[in-house]
Amino acid sequence: MKKRIVIILVVVVVIAGVVAGVVAQPYRIIPAYIEEVNIVIDTESLLPQYCLRVVAGGPTTCWRPWRYCVTRFGNMIFVQVLTLHRRGEICGQAFTWEEKIIPLDSCLIPCEIYTVVVNGQWRLLVAGWWNGIKE
Repeated sequence: MKKRIVIILVVVVVIAGVVAGVVAQPYRIIPAYIEEVNIVIDTESLLPQYCLRVVAGGPTTCWRPWRYCVTRFGNMIFVQVLTLHRRGEICGQAFTWEEKIIPLDSCLIPCEIYTVVVNGQWRLLVAGWWNGIKE
């Protein structure tokens, strides 16, 4: 019986903490709207450096860029671009955009085809020592 009461109290405290934390957060984290994605290759270095030029934005003037995450599974590269939107603030209803350069892995196998997915939009990349881009 005591064990059940302790478990119930712990659950209530955890839920209350989560609810208080969510309410206290001044921002919402949501995926960015993607306007444009381009693959950029720097061929000046010994190994080609692959980057994405992403134009991302939000539907109001209250958003700001936050983070991105690059995950690679074999020949697929997933990029998640996130933005912060302020809660409870009066914002202008206009899309605003910002350009970000996101580095990708430089250890791509030459002549391999990679699929790059950015918040649901995809591009094909042919890795190599030349500017081999297919869109």
